[in-house]
Amino acid sequence: MTRLETMSQTLVVADLDGTLTFTEDPPEPAVMAAWDRLTSIRGVRMAVATARAPVFVRNWFRHRLQHTDAVCCNGALVLPAGGPASPWALPVPAVHQVTRQLASTAVSYRVDYGEHFVARGPDVMPWMLDAHRRELAPDVAPRCDGVVRMLVSCSKAAQQATAGLSGVTVIPHSTGDADVVATGVGKEAAVATLRRGGEQMIALGNDENDRGLLQAADAAYVVGTRLTDLDAAPHVRRVPAGTPPVAGLLTDLADSLARRAVPA
Repeated sequence: MTRLETMSQTLVVADLDGTLTFTEDPPEPAVMAAWDRLTSIRGVRMAVATARAPVFVRNWFRHRLQHTDAVCCNGALVLPAGGPASPWALPVPAVHQVTRQLASTAVSYRVDYGEHFVARGPDVMPWMLDAHRRELAPDVAPRCDGVVRMLVSCSKAAQQATAGLSGVTVIPHSTGDADVVATGVGKEAAVATLRRGGEQMIALGNDENDRGLLQAADAAYVVGTRLTDLDAAPHVRRVPAGTPPVAGLLTDLADSLARRAVPA
């Protein structure tokens, strides 16, 4: 970590799926224990940057959010620890056009407002049959204002529905679906609003939507086998996907940062 040798203040930012967890469940106890140790080090701040909505981060991190910043919906919603949420909403005309376009197809989608979402199609997160989910009737259009992102079940359909539109960006996922967010939104842009002057950043990620964040970091770790072009960057290292390697990496980071902690 040559760029971090003179570091005193550090922001550690990690993606969730494919980085801290490798199932649909929260990170394993070994990962959370290493996360807690990092949080306890003076001069170190922690943040999660995920495509998931806030409900997942709150349910998974619970009391840890008192000391952890959160970037949700691929950067469209910033939840600072102890501060007000900052949403970056999609343009209303764009949401209207995309939902009309998708309504003419059999493609399922969800419209996310931050604290709840509406779903068009039963295959859009069917396990979330609780207070955070609203199922759209076939003849009902979603509300177009205050939308922080749209999740479209088919990446190609998302590209087609947004063709020629200004003010929106499509972020494809390796799972075949895609997010539609406002132009300029991304994990790296959202984290930049959290980063303090002079603060060094360590980032962990695994997928295309982590690329900008990894590139912006002073030290970056790619988890798994994707983003091979980043291996040429001197500040990037690679770690195998899985709980033991990631927990080990976080523990090693904690050891290193503790030795250079800001004096009390």
